[in-house]
Amino acid sequence: MSGVQSQVIAAGVLLQALGIALKRVPNLRLETLIIFLAVCVNEGIGVKDLVYICGLSDSMVSRAVDSLCGPDGLLTVVRHATDGRRRLVYLSDRGTALQQEIHTVLAQIVEA
Repeated sequence: MSGVQSQVIAAGVLLQALGIALKRVPNLRLETLIIFLAVCVNEGIGVKDLVYICGLSDSMVSRAVDSLCGPDGLLTVVRHATDGRRRLVYLSDRGTALQQEIHTVLAQIVEA
């Protein structure tokens, strides 16, 4: 498979993941989706670490994380056990379900 073919497949896989997320969470903003996907890969990550990994501003990450939390949210935030200033981000049950759905669809695409 050539490099161009691999890039086309990767783009298709990414579009599938975006489509799944948008079906489950209408009006999801791109930076919010980026943060959700970063937490999927790095569950328990600190908010400040998300700023670095995602290349977004502190305020943007903080707002996006807050928008993804709540009773029906995709994420939960807890204070670090020994450093009360540090907030750690985890997937909620709904977030884990969405992560699994995306993973299942992507695995089918990659196998095809």
